[in-house]
Amino acid sequence: QNSKSLSTVVIMIDNLGLNNRVFQILSQNSQKAAVDILGMRISTKYKNKFTEIMITETEAFGTANGDEMSLANQLNRKIPVSLPLGPPHIMVLKTYGSNNSLYFLTSKPGSCQGVLIRSAKIILGKNYAETRRKQKMKNDNLYGPGNITKALGIDVKQDGENLLDGTISLSPRIHPVERAIAKQRKNSKPRDKHLWRFTLVI
Repeated sequence: QNSKSLSTVVIMIDNLGLNNRVFQILSQNSQKAAVDILGMRISTKYKNKFTEIMITETEAFGTANGDEMSLANQLNRKIPVSLPLGPPHIMVLKTYGSNNSLYFLTSKPGSCQGVLIRSAKIILGKNYAETRRKQKMKNDNLYGPGNITKALGIDVKQDGENLLDGTISLSPRIHPVERAIAKQRKNSKPRDKHLWRFTLVI
């Protein structure tokens, strides 16, 4: 009985440690968080169908004053309630058609900074991802924000969810990131000098 209680305590402490690490990473500005998120894992378990992916590409979006392409500037006509929440919350934004984009909110509440998850590699649950996307996959790679959310079963119902106690989990990476490439964000204007799109070389 005592050994079982001790095991439970150890698991709780370990989970708390992982949550602290995740929260610390997300509490950085979006550019630093976007790099550190590379190689981390997102998992969902809807209807007992567990799916896990490893993040291979991100895009950072900064503050309204420091980033012309910031989320606050892009969404200025209708700021989602979730955007100012900050870490450890997420924003799920409907883009076009049935596609949704997943953002990890970063820095601090009110900063409206975030990291878009652009590409990933499926670790577990490829068959579930194929069913959700309604197509067979030639490999384990997911390209584009819409394919990420479809594969994981994420939709706008999860908008504003807390990563530490919700249906979506973010776990620290297993292996160190050896190399990442920085380049301009998709659809960036020529005058935008920020290299805030980060791709993991694996």
